[in-house]
Amino acid sequence: MGRKTPPGFLLLLIGAAILVLPGCRGKGHPPLEPASRFSFTGTERTRELGIYSGNLRVGDLRFSVRDGTWDGSIHTTEWNESVSLRLFFRDQEFSINSEQTAWVGPDLDLLGSVGTMDFGAGKWETRSVAVGDGRYEVTRSTFDRPKREGMVVPEGTLVSDVLPLFLHRQPAEEGVREELVVFNMNLGQELPFTWTYGGQTALGRLFTVTYWGMEEKIWLDPEGMVVREEMLLGVQARTPSGKERRGALALETVLAGTAVPGVGIPEDIADRREITLLLEGAFHTPPTGKWQDVKVDGDRALVRLSRPTVGLPGERGPDPGMMPPDVFALDLDSARIQELSARITKGVTDPWEKALAIARWVNRNLGKSMRDSFSALQVLEAGEGECQSHSLLTVALFRAAGLPARFAYGVVYVPEKGSFLFHTWVEVHAGGWIPVDPTLGYFPSGVDHLTLAVGSYRDQFRIFPFIMGRGGWRISLADSP
Repeated sequence: MGRKTPPGFLLLLIGAAILVLPGCRGKGHPPLEPASRFSFTGTERTRELGIYSGNLRVGDLRFSVRDGTWDGSIHTTEWNESVSLRLFFRDQEFSINSEQTAWVGPDLDLLGSVGTMDFGAGKWETRSVAVGDGRYEVTRSTFDRPKREGMVVPEGTLVSDVLPLFLHRQPAEEGVREELVVFNMNLGQELPFTWTYGGQTALGRLFTVTYWGMEEKIWLDPEGMVVREEMLLGVQARTPSGKERRGALALETVLAGTAVPGVGIPEDIADRREITLLLEGAFHTPPTGKWQDVKVDGDRALVRLSRPTVGLPGERGPDPGMMPPDVFALDLDSARIQELSARITKGVTDPWEKALAIARWVNRNLGKSMRDSFSALQVLEAGEGECQSHSLLTVALFRAAGLPARFAYGVVYVPEKGSFLFHTWVEVHAGGWIPVDPTLGYFPSGVDHLTLAVGSYRDQFRIFPFIMGRGGWRISLADSP
């Protein structure tokens, strides 16, 4: 789940520990070099903060601001933010390291940016340069495989990279609240952003910001530098206080913090043919589909889920027109993917039976672990992974077999935890879209799966607004109190 956007950047880092970042593959132009167009002429201001969970220092946060010119003529502010966050899972510690640099013109126009994130297992990077009239050249790279594309920022929106400087320049009165539409260069999407000015405090000017439905508080000093941040799960960024204990965030705690409470949900929900759920406090509305009917009433939504059924053999033909055009991270040009798909489905002609053969093969042969991979081939080579990995390989093998397939992102109910946990599965077209879960082994999946978004590998980030909602959300049985 483009994982920069101060303010709110650390929230995205935590989210990235849950959702694998997408990577771009294929041949392309060399990456853009926006840094070469900036000339430093002024002073540099820096600030270093610690990232804390309770009394443990679990990471480091560094800001720097420099003045200069772009192409030797345009007055430019360079904003840099780097984050190092430590996490552990099953007694193994790992780090997420990220850096974002933005070059901003005098009218808060983004001239260029470079964002990187390194999980240790792989590095992701996005570079952008303005070419005029809201248009940008963008290079995305994973494992040094760049791909260049054009991007247009809709008129009247604010590019997310300039948000820190935007807040600093607000001459707001206490209590002023504003809702904006910002454009995230990393995702190529417009997203809602809300800020409220809380007035001058002993720490500095206080802003409460909501981005992707997640709220945090930020204090800025007179020069616009961050003094303190209060984030999700009790995580804070603040000035180091001397001798401190070094630690790491437990990934299990992060995952538990993003679980959605289930109220009155029957333990046998996975075996039921139909159920109606009440969603309260969700930031967005789930999509309506053949097996999921949604009715909205204010910030509440009634969702009627039906167990998916498969048509008779003569009704299972995949519609070629439903084949999604994206091939992002699927490695469909790989002989290994094509040959494996053909081997699994050898002698099978019925589309649904092909889908079953592939989904069952992935479920039986791919190990379950928190290992992240960025493409179908990497999943196959690793031989293990989390739900994103299982779904990524399954979609690739489906597509290689000529079956239209797409990703489904949402939550699945886990009776042992009494909560819905964020999860990824797959929809295959065999006479209609049918959900299958290669990770948990449901073919098709049942009414314990609530879909929040469907689409390509990139669309996983569309569930970020659901992660915390308006300060948290819950799902209950429709007739429960």
